[in-house]
Amino acid sequence: MAFGPIMRLKVGELTIELAPLTRDSMSEFVNLAHGGGMQRRTVTRYLGRQDAPTLEDEVDWFDKSRTDASLIWGIWAIDGDSRTLIGNSSLNSIGEDGHSGFIRQATSGSMIFRPEYWGKGIASAAHKARTWYAFKHLGLHRIKSAVIQGNGGSSKALGRSGYTYVYTERNEAFVDGELRHLDCFECLNPLDLFWRQWWHGERPPQVSQEARKLTLETLQWAEENVELA
Repeated sequence: MAFGPIMRLKVGELTIELAPLTRDSMSEFVNLAHGGGMQRRTVTRYLGRQDAPTLEDEVDWFDKSRTDASLIWGIWAIDGDSRTLIGNSSLNSIGEDGHSGFIRQATSGSMIFRPEYWGKGIASAAHKARTWYAFKHLGLHRIKSAVIQGNGGSSKALGRSGYTYVYTERNEAFVDGELRHLDCFECLNPLDLFWRQWWHGERPPQVSQEARKLTLETLQWAEENVELA
């Protein structure tokens, strides 16, 4: 398991494609001619890292990812014949959890390394497509994610897919000269079979019921707007 299948969608006038990365595409993450990508502190400040990766680092990451229990998508912006890599999205540590070995979950992550594409709704749309694939096609029960406090854009993008706040890990990062907490979120599969298995007779709290409605809307949006190639 390494890379997810091609998914296409529209964000405003932009065509966005989520597709497998290649070894050759790793240079785009650190391309100085296009602003440096992940070598810019403005890009990595909320990724929990202090270093600036090189091409060799990105190639090493690619090679390691090919054997991880993950599904990774590159995010491309399509304009006519032009295809620009702008970030990635992933489902990590996909597997079973719990004493029964039956509940399946993953941890999600995403990043857009070209600031000119921030604030356009691309991250939210990619979250929705990824959530749809995780629940409808992988049969996961839960997706977990975490956001360093101060990264409000990422928290909002997750919330639009039905992620809910669960708890905070204190002092997990050091950003701009101060300690930051890490907010942890979860998104539950809203489809009846998985919802019943997750709660197994317990009454879900109101916040989870409200989140379920959002996630059902996310799945419906994806059914109508995401093309799975």
